[in-house]
Amino acid sequence: MKQSKVSAFTLIELLSVMVILGVLLTLLAPAAMAVRRQTTLATSSGALRQLSIAAATYLAENDGRFWKYYERTSDGGDQWWFGCESPSSKGRGEGNRFLDKSRGPLGPYIADSAGRVPDFAFTSMGSSFKPKFKNGYFGFGVNTELTGGPMGGETNKLRRINQLAMPGQIALFATCAQINTFQAPASGKNPMLEEFYMFTTNEITVHFRHANRAIVAFADGSQREVPGDPSSFNSRLPSACVGKLPASMIVP
Repeated sequence: MKQSKVSAFTLIELLSVMVILGVLLTLLAPAAMAVRRQTTLATSSGALRQLSIAAATYLAENDGRFWKYYERTSDGGDQWWFGCESPSSKGRGEGNRFLDKSRGPLGPYIADSAGRVPDFAFTSMGSSFKPKFKNGYFGFGVNTELTGGPMGGETNKLRRINQLAMPGQIALFATCAQINTFQAPASGKNPMLEEFYMFTTNEITVHFRHANRAIVAFADGSQREVPGDPSSFNSRLPSACVGKLPASMIVP
């Protein structure tokens, strides 16, 4: 009986294939990174556009006055500009709290515009990301120089849109975050990135998460990428790229 001949790769042929694959991967890596950047950029931009539409609708129905950044509810809960947390939720611990996004000044307007606002670019930081809520996250902040200050009660900072001489130069929303070192599992030795809801001139909370750029939505509804200064990023976790916007973009 005639024996069939079985061909096989030689070691040199296998090494040649591996070298070719390595070269191809090296060539394709920059393209893959570019596609990922454009995808995350489009997601963040789309979410901010939803917020801008909700803001414009709110202003049109409320005599042009901006909403309050924060208020304490009658039952002791926390109502931020984008949602509300009950007193019982706050005792559940980090990562298990619950945020009612339908409540808060902009909640109904975001829902009415079919907005959802999650931004997966915010959670792409890997193991350094620390969730606050069990039912999702919110990766954007609002300018408290327009919305009543960090506690919402500063009347001189609760502005009207027609008070802004150059609304296209004043930031209303931006990609935001903070570095947490004080709530487990974060610590001084294990700083972690988490969501944050506002920015002002003295807070390091603007998240330049798109190749050292933040996406900013301005009071006139326009938006653009704003480069950050890496030397000013929060030194507790500089790779997270959390810094500040220029005061000229914040204070009207």
